[in-house]
Amino acid sequence: MGLVSKLHFFENVAPQKLLELEKDAKLKRYGASEILAYEEDDLQRVFFLMSGEVKFYKVDRFDNEVFLYTLKNEALITNIGSLHCDAISCYSNIEFIAPSEVLSLDLGLFKQIVKSDNALLINLVNLLAEQKQMMECTVNMGMIYDVTARVAKMLHDHLELYNGLKKTEVSYRLNIQPATLSRVLAKFLRKGVIEERNHQTVVLAPQELAKYFKEGV
Repeated sequence: MGLVSKLHFFENVAPQKLLELEKDAKLKRYGASEILAYEEDDLQRVFFLMSGEVKFYKVDRFDNEVFLYTLKNEALITNIGSLHCDAISCYSNIEFIAPSEVLSLDLGLFKQIVKSDNALLINLVNLLAEQKQMMECTVNMGMIYDVTARVAKMLHDHLELYNGLKKTEVSYRLNIQPATLSRVLAKFLRKGVIEERNHQTVVLAPQELAKYFKEGV
């Protein structure tokens, strides 16, 4: 089985249809903190994350990183805006946050194969829709939610992820200062909404927690 055939994206495609893609496919390993692409780069290849994790972020006018989202495992890293374009424009920086393996494919060949198969078109639309949803959630978090609501939503919706991260990583992902995160957590502890058990945060009152981002309390 070739590299391309291993991708879930192509699992129902006849092997002979992928021969040209297989010939050009390249697998590359990256270390944590390495950059795949910078904002506004134009790419001629399509990148799939085979293993590891990448983060997407922008840099504001004060040179501060603004975290957007992460992707893991078998994910389409590049955001293909249109199958009519000859290049993929990056709208954020892409950096590895864990040792990773990336499979890259020629953009022209990829478009040719996808346009010839309705199932692949649906796969691509679904992947791009997921990326768009993650981006919209990030924008909404920054524009609509205050810092208390951001912390509450992460604890309510992504508690396992929260408990797996260091507090500095949590504050980075929420685009708030570590001291601000500490103050919000202290507030939730005082109110009995959460508690700490064996160095893990436990949500005691999920409905109360939800009020902070559903009602803006």
